[in-house]
Amino acid sequence: MVVVGAGMAAQRFVEQLMQRAGDDVRVTVIGDEGRRPYDRTRLRELFLGGSADDLPLPFDAFEDDRVELVVDDRVLHIDRRAKTVRTRSRRLHRYDTLVLATGASAGRVAVEGAGLPGCFSYRTVEDAEALRAFVGARASELERDLRGVVVGGGPIGLEAAGALQAIGVDATVVQYADRLMEAQLDGTAGSIVKRHLQARGIAVRTGTRVTRLDPDESGVVTAIEFQDGSFQRVDVVVFTVGLRARDELARNAGIAVHPYGGIVIDDACRTSDPAVLAIGEVASLDGRRFGLVAPAREMADVAVRRILGHEARFAGFDESAAITLAGVDVASFGDALARTPDAVDVLYADPVAGVYRKLVLAGDAHTLLGGILVGDASAYPALHTLVGARLEADPSSYVLPSRG
Repeated sequence: MVVVGAGMAAQRFVEQLMQRAGDDVRVTVIGDEGRRPYDRTRLRELFLGGSADDLPLPFDAFEDDRVELVVDDRVLHIDRRAKTVRTRSRRLHRYDTLVLATGASAGRVAVEGAGLPGCFSYRTVEDAEALRAFVGARASELERDLRGVVVGGGPIGLEAAGALQAIGVDATVVQYADRLMEAQLDGTAGSIVKRHLQARGIAVRTGTRVTRLDPDESGVVTAIEFQDGSFQRVDVVVFTVGLRARDELARNAGIAVHPYGGIVIDDACRTSDPAVLAIGEVASLDGRRFGLVAPAREMADVAVRRILGHEARFAGFDESAAITLAGVDVASFGDALARTPDAVDVLYADPVAGVYRKLVLAGDAHTLLGGILVGDASAYPALHTLVGARLEADPSSYVLPSRG
């Protein structure tokens, strides 16, 4: 068996396979980064005094004699007829089953100047280390604190803004949508998160499109221009505007790829080639992809069970998440934006205190469909498990402040 990619989905796949498979299984995992698998969700720790050595995922499965981990070697070609993959180092690996877990790469706004020195992505350890080194060197050169802009107001963008602030950069978040985290939060929740960030010294511009980045006389980014004609001085720019599925291997091998990106899979994680599976951010089910950890782990589990001959189906994308972004606790779960017909909301909002709690209920006003929590997400574990169930207590009791 060959796994292409050595990220979080691949780590989960190998971990589960080693727990369930017999002694006759052999797995080769090929990653193009020059390090063992690590937790991308903890990149901010690199800006808080941590190092890349603090981020590894559990490694026990890779120390199994049945597993070979190859790092810093990219797979360049899949020969489906011969069932082999060829790598940059000219090594040829044969497979009975191929698992594509190549993930996604960071996107950038297609505007003039996006490739200037001082412009970064926020995706890998290398991205974070390069950003941190640039800020340190540039601040010394200019002999002042830097001004930074994060383009993109989703969860990764808000994390990046907090990371910049942690290393002394005056950060601004620029979001094209009318609110922060538009895929997870409604307008009121987005406004409260915005107030939280502003209270922490992070500026926010929503409904704003970037049109150009300008260099100084040395060629380094120095200004960012917006569609309304305004501009802002800037020393460092971080792009967090989405992910592009790394599906080129499958595409070049004639495996079905969605027109908008992603390797097409069914609910068993099988591609159009029955000997090839795809999991994680590179996979596209019913035209949808998502970058959270939970669905990647679930796909890895399904793939393992199917390979071992057990019945398993990927139920779909669980977009639920509870995260702390720039010091703000935020949780979104289930049908948080009330897209279900006849859904009703029960909510409590205190913008001054920075607290927002919303439950989305079915038309019977008792069956929980989803919700949003901002400022205090402590109820998330309990509420997340209740999605689809009928609430026994008055729904308002879950959102109103406790008395006494």
